[in-house]
Amino acid sequence: MYQISNEKFGLFVTELRKKKNLTQKDLAEKLYVSDKTVSKWERGLSMPNVVLLIPIADHLRPVRQVLHRS
Repeated sequence: MYQISNEKFGLFVTELRKKKNLTQKDLAEKLYVSDKTVSKWERGLSMPNVVLLIPIADHLRPVRQVLHRS
């Protein structure tokens, strides 16, 4: 089974969030979590619960992928 490190996941979330011009607070509000929680993910201190992975992807996926799905 493939496993990703907390740090790599955090960098990935940070990169995508910034490309969408969202603050940690903006993303947190969309996911119904605190901005401190998003900060912990991005710093590699914790990982989101598995039930949040799809909503995270929905909010952060690149626009190109959204258009491709249409």
